[in-house]
Amino acid sequence: MSVVATLLKQVPAAAKFRPKLEALEKELSELRAENARLKQDLAQYIEQWETLDGPQVSAMQYLASHTQGRAAEIARSISVNIQIAETSLVFLHQCAYVAKATASGGKTARGKHAQFRLSPKGERYLRARGLHI
Repeated sequence: MSVVATLLKQVPAAAKFRPKLEALEKELSELRAENARLKQDLAQYIEQWETLDGPQVSAMQYLASHTQGRAAEIARSISVNIQIAETSLVFLHQCAYVAKATASGGKTARGKHAQFRLSPKGERYLRARGLHI
């Protein structure tokens, strides 16, 4: 039951406002649909125009060719220091390019021992730029 129908049922005196309430309800529905569409468009454009620096892209390429990885092994593989690898992975995780890999118990590791895997967004980023191995 719509909000207008509920209101009119509970408050019969509100019947004189029925046309206005129905129009507002319809407008709200249309605005919600438009808002959802615009959010999708925005997400697509943000992803299209986002650029990442070399170590971030290299870390994603490493994860594309390995099931998962820790900051230390990624740092060794892409020849950067551990702090750059950790910072890159934290940023990539915040932007959803990588995800933390869960341990066998379903919990995610923290700190230097966290394992990361490439997310679908990270895969799309690499593919769109011809960087996927």
